Amino acid sequence: MKYGIIGLFVILLATACGEALMDYEINISTPVVEAYLQEGSNQLNVKVYSMEVYLKDEYDLSDPISGLKLKINDRELTETASGTYSLFLGSDTIRGLQNYDLQFDYQGKTVSASTSVPQAVTHLSIEPTSITRTSSYYFWDTADTTEIKLTWDDPDHSYYQVYIESPATSDMPSMGGGMQFRRRMMQPFQGSSYATTSREFMSVGAYSIYVYRVNKEYVDLYERMSSSDLSNPASAVQNAFGIFTAMSVAGVRFYVYESEDE
Repeated sequence: MKYGIIGLFVILLATACGEALMDYEINISTPVVEAYLQEGSNQLNVKVYSMEVYLKDEYDLSDPISGLKLKINDRELTETASGTYSLFLGSDTIRGLQNYDLQFDYQGKTVSASTSVPQAVTHLSIEPTSITRTSSYYFWDTADTTEIKLTWDDPDHSYYQVYIESPATSDMPSMGGGMQFRRRMMQPFQGSSYATTSREFMSVGAYSIYVYRVNKEYVDLYERMSSSDLSNPASAVQNAFGIFTAMSVAGVRFYVYESEDE
């Protein structure tokens, strides 16, 4: 099964950083790096782009940075798109507990970062595995508070993030005719379980629920992005802003059936 990689919008960090620090405190030529290495994948991707910064009366848009020579574990990446660098591993994959080191030169400075791939979540389960609702069930109905609980092994007090993907075709009514969200990403936390209620699952169909094991550098950036104080942005990259991190993921399915009973 293929899983989608979670991405933080690191460009927002760069934007907010520029607004908070202003031009006398920040070098806007500092690059922004964004890379999420996922256990089990046979490809590594790194994005490098300039900062998007508001300085006084001028607004500088972010642009991809091309022409770099990036290496991960001394293997050179190929620029597959403007500012996007990739390394195909062939029959090999990104492996749990393996270390990865990124390095490249930019404007006379060496940009570097390191991360270690966490082991995938084990013994992931959900209880119950399905629920049945009537055709008259809507999100404003507060009567049904059935608990839906995910559990897994947590031998080393790691950080986790739960990601819920709704069915492709949603029958969920939206308030005021607004957008219906198919993907929901929860805040990272430590623990061996996650509980919600049946009201989280308003659409009939099969849900994909993923539990990511993430590293501390990811959590630091996520928390900083959620904070109103961005004057000292977290960065997992030396001589750059952004994130170079690894994660692993396990998934389960959850089903919502609809009965004809009112």
